[in-house]
Amino acid sequence: MRKVLFMFCTVALTLLICSTAVSSTGTTPELGIRDKTPDARAFINARLHISPDIVYDNAVFIIENGKVVKVGKDVSIPDGVTVIDLQGKTIYPGFIEPLSSYGIVAHDTKGNDRSRNARYTTDRIGGNAWNEAIHAEMNWFRFFKPDTEAMKKLHQSGFSIARSARQDGIFRGRSCVALIGEGLPNDVILDPSNAHIISFDRGTSKQEYPSSLMGTIAMIRQMFYDVQWYTQTHEAYKHNPGAELPEFNAAVEALANIESEPIVFDAGRDGSNLLRVKILCSEFDLSPVIVASGYEYNNMKDITGLNASLIVPVDFPETPEIKTLEDQLDVTLGQLRHWESAPGNPAALEKSGVPFAFTSYRLKKTEDFLPNVRKAVKRGLSEKFALAALTTVPAKLCGISNTAGTLEPGKLANFIVCDGNIFDDDCTIYSVWAVGKPDELIPLPMTEFSGQYELAIGDKKAQLTITGTDPKYKGEWTIDGWTGKLDDVSIDRTMIQFAGSLDSAKTQGIARFSGRKDGNTITGMCTLGDGTVVNWTAVRTGDAPADKKTDNAEKQDELLARTTYPNKAYGPEKPPQQSDILIKHATIWTADEAGILEDADMLIRDGRIEKIGKNLTAPSGIAVIDASGRHVTPGIIDAHSHIAIDGDVNEGTHAITPEVRIGDVIDPEQVNIYRQLAGGVTACLTLHGSANPIGGQCQAIKLRWGSDAEEFKIDGATPTIKLALGENVKQSNWGERFTTRYPQSRMGVEAIIRDVLQAAREYEQEWDAYNALSKKKQAAVIPPRRDLGLDAVVEFLHDEMLVHCHTYMQAETLMLMRLAEEYGFTIDVFIHVLEGYKVADEMAKHGVAGTTFSDWWAYKFEVYDAIPYNASLMAERGVLTSVKSDDIDLARRLNQEAGKVIHYGGMTPEEAIKLVTINSAKQIGIDDMTGSLTEGKDADFVIWSDYPLSMYAKAEQTWIDGAKYFDLETDKQLREDIEREKNALIQKVLSIEEKGGAK
Repeated sequence: MRKVLFMFCTVALTLLICSTAVSSTGTTPELGIRDKTPDARAFINARLHISPDIVYDNAVFIIENGKVVKVGKDVSIPDGVTVIDLQGKTIYPGFIEPLSSYGIVAHDTKGNDRSRNARYTTDRIGGNAWNEAIHAEMNWFRFFKPDTEAMKKLHQSGFSIARSARQDGIFRGRSCVALIGEGLPNDVILDPSNAHIISFDRGTSKQEYPSSLMGTIAMIRQMFYDVQWYTQTHEAYKHNPGAELPEFNAAVEALANIESEPIVFDAGRDGSNLLRVKILCSEFDLSPVIVASGYEYNNMKDITGLNASLIVPVDFPETPEIKTLEDQLDVTLGQLRHWESAPGNPAALEKSGVPFAFTSYRLKKTEDFLPNVRKAVKRGLSEKFALAALTTVPAKLCGISNTAGTLEPGKLANFIVCDGNIFDDDCTIYSVWAVGKPDELIPLPMTEFSGQYELAIGDKKAQLTITGTDPKYKGEWTIDGWTGKLDDVSIDRTMIQFAGSLDSAKTQGIARFSGRKDGNTITGMCTLGDGTVVNWTAVRTGDAPADKKTDNAEKQDELLARTTYPNKAYGPEKPPQQSDILIKHATIWTADEAGILEDADMLIRDGRIEKIGKNLTAPSGIAVIDASGRHVTPGIIDAHSHIAIDGDVNEGTHAITPEVRIGDVIDPEQVNIYRQLAGGVTACLTLHGSANPIGGQCQAIKLRWGSDAEEFKIDGATPTIKLALGENVKQSNWGERFTTRYPQSRMGVEAIIRDVLQAAREYEQEWDAYNALSKKKQAAVIPPRRDLGLDAVVEFLHDEMLVHCHTYMQAETLMLMRLAEEYGFTIDVFIHVLEGYKVADEMAKHGVAGTTFSDWWAYKFEVYDAIPYNASLMAERGVLTSVKSDDIDLARRLNQEAGKVIHYGGMTPEEAIKLVTINSAKQIGIDDMTGSLTEGKDADFVIWSDYPLSMYAKAEQTWIDGAKYFDLETDKQLREDIEREKNALIQKVLSIEEKGGAK
């Protein structure tokens, strides 16, 4: 005969709990009485979600030996199976956590000790990598151990399986997939060697390198090339055992098959990083699953183009605290927009067809996971998609779809028992089962109390209503036409207790009730306010009414924020579009041989300058701008900028870092881009900083505000690299920690640059010799290791890359020119070069340009000999000269900086405008496309309100490629719109706080 249990209690659950089902087939010997408790159970009368697509009401669900046996509505239950009646309850597949550190002991998170000297090396143990942020050799199953405390928290969020690794470092090693349940690690690990985990976060590494995002990307790129080289070297060694044995490197070896293995790439919280992951991995034909930033809703075009699955954290921002005027000034419109919009990110991904799995990763508190998923559902994510993101999608991403993710026969008996819709705020999870073994979080109630009752208290009659489910019951009664709330409603199996006033004025005090339910009747004793004890009875007459939904939630979810890109103040709703226009009656500063043209016209078509002249006629359909009294110049070009860089502008750790690329970390969302457009800037060279004798590769960009990072880059611009001399690179002013990195003197700077140049020559010779061999001979020879840094040096040795060098003093300026001539290449631009006036003849002879400040001097020792005539003196001696900013604020006034050169050096206006236009373009290597108003060039120009070299001139319009990126009149309206939107969002925040809303 079957044993039928109506619901179940703590005692029953205790009898059901035993060791993990697979232990009987393991290697661990039994040291006591073998457990032969029957393991088959049938759950009846529940609402059963077999998968996101299949749901049964009043289903039968049979499990045995940790697996699902049968599911359906008309399933027969074999004799001997324990039957559990889950009337009114719901079963869901257990959730799967696709990224966690569950079961792995956390690493020391103290990070770098800033009190000690900078550290550039690490102890290499067991053939590990050269850098402490690389742990690719780690197989985390070796360190996995079930964690009871973490297990309980994950169960409370519905998780039954987790992919796990220590989330620390850049290459984090291979994860494992394990049940979240009690037992030996041997019994709960489902997949010991799952995905490689990679990130842009160096974690707790105490080494200095990498200190920047671009350094991290360079290290990842070099690591992938090292994997290719390592595989080649070991293959070649098989053919030529007499060759030099290549090194053993456990981390590199662990990545040998990375092209065919699963990868999870943690892109971090920066929305631009997903595109960076795509570009980086596409270089090596890798297809990672990417951990999302939470900002995907803002740039769905790039996200859908990833063709990748995502793992989506639900770490929605807390409600900003705005209690004072100072708080209001500190919070930005971008922060307010993201606070309101972030919960809608999953719905936006669903709408765009992007597959994703949810994760609790990045949450400060795991218990916020389900509430935040429910927020996402309220904001438009379908429940079906949400359930898939918790079950079937992570199962697929973890490679366990054959065993988990649904409750189909043959799969693991991992499931959740709850009291209703898991996506409702008041849903309670009673238990989470892993391979048929339950973790009882809250005892299932023996008796259902919700309903409407006829209540008799002595000779009084009342209507009693009890709503909710255990442990969140609430109630009210109506007595003599007055309705009051019940206090302290509590349930214990068949017992109920509550209290309340029997009249509105509470003249009769508070009555306290306790009773027991039997069938549809509750009977018990009541202690009245005067101490009298009377009997009471409540007879159930029907179901409790559904909770009335207030309008507050709907009003609270009314969206006020606009969505722009970037999603912050001044971001456009879409990038500006090209326009064909005719500018009439302007003073046109061509910055070419034509000079300055009075009362001239300029025709723009298809993003280029088609015609400049007088009395031009507008073709049909082309808009006309009357520029009478206005001046038109080429767009201002900044030859030395650090704008639009994500993270540190320096990889200031190693002395030689030519492998890093500014192009990897263009940040298109900096508001200073818009501000510089307001100053007429249309393009710039954004450079690595001056922390290294040989720094990183630079990037020429146009300030295409509203576009993504790749669209900022100027196609066809000559590659450029940054070198530096002087105080910065020898760490004169870095502090006591930084006294061990070579070089520490100006002589050492020359020596290390010479050393790298020589190494690059020899490196090139190695490759030439290797490439000269036949394919057959190459297979038997250890190939040279590709070195991304030396690749760049080889390029500028052959003048295939422009060399810009930070310098101040004449002695080292001369030194580098001589060194370059010794090695047969040209220094193209000296940056700052505030003593350039002393060596202008030598610079002109070498062919090096100079980009300088107009009148900055004496801000450090090596600048003491600077003079405000430097630019004009260099230009007079035949040096191609420009004036640059090196400062985000100064860049907005480069027109004025050019005007200063007229004041100090007597330069003509016609030549002065070239200091910030065509001369800069020549130095950057983009003068064939921009920098002057010349027919056929890009339509990059500025319409000024006045003489453009004057401090009174305003940039009324700034155009790039024939599209208007800044308009002074539009900006006035935009400011009003921004203020209005920000105030509305602040009022929403204040309204929520006043109502005691969740933070």
